[in-house]
Amino acid sequence: MTFVNNPTKPLLYVLFTFILGSSLGSCNVGTLEPENADLGLEYFPLEVGRYIDYQVEDIQYTLLNPPDTNRYQIRELIAEEFTDIEGNPAFRLERYRRIDANASWRLDSVWQAKRNNNQAIIIQNNRALIKLVFPLEEGIEWVGTAFFKNTKTDTVINNMTQDTTIQETFIGDRYEVQRFNQPLTLGSFSFDSTLTVIQKNDSNRVNIDRRKEVYAANVGLVYKDSTVATYCDPTECSFPEIDFGRKSRQIIIGFGKL
Repeated sequence: MTFVNNPTKPLLYVLFTFILGSSLGSCNVGTLEPENADLGLEYFPLEVGRYIDYQVEDIQYTLLNPPDTNRYQIRELIAEEFTDIEGNPAFRLERYRRIDANASWRLDSVWQAKRNNNQAIIIQNNRALIKLVFPLEEGIEWVGTAFFKNTKTDTVINNMTQDTTIQETFIGDRYEVQRFNQPLTLGSFSFDSTLTVIQKNDSNRVNIDRRKEVYAANVGLVYKDSTVATYCDPTECSFPEIDFGRKSRQIIIGFGKL
């Protein structure tokens, strides 16, 4: 299921819905090209040798222990291009980790990235997530977990690295593009064109689930923020105090091509 908020593009909506719907079972990415020439593919560049470095802060909350904070750096490197089992072009995304700039990079995990004129997909922990859809525009919506076989009961491991995990259930998460083609400054970097993907923005007196990603043109993912947690009973503590869950923040600190 997809959602397009622009009623002036009914043909594109039908074509895109057909492509996505027909691929849910096999995770096959269609190749039909929309008529709109300005797709926004530059927000998800794929080229062997490209890399982005991130500073990560990860806070784990548990019932019996104080919050556990980990700070480290991640490098995502597009290592090679290959043909996947469905015959589509894909890229090996190697993720390296180190404590700080004085340490050496060590391979942490391997993901896959793929993109066509309809979708940008990341496969992590054997789960395919639709990160972006094309053509991009303000307010466009889609189900980021549409490739999951059972969105009502399936769970995924939401972890930055293999050694820190927390399970959460995604029920047909609807992603939305906001602040499309807007300038943004992150630390020492200024980007002329960025967009924000709101993956979830739910909060009440029991739970909080807020997740967003920011992409920059000709760079890719530059910022990621996630809070998925359960608050303690408000009769037993001061609201909003987290009982268990996780907060993570990932911000670009460097990028280039090797």
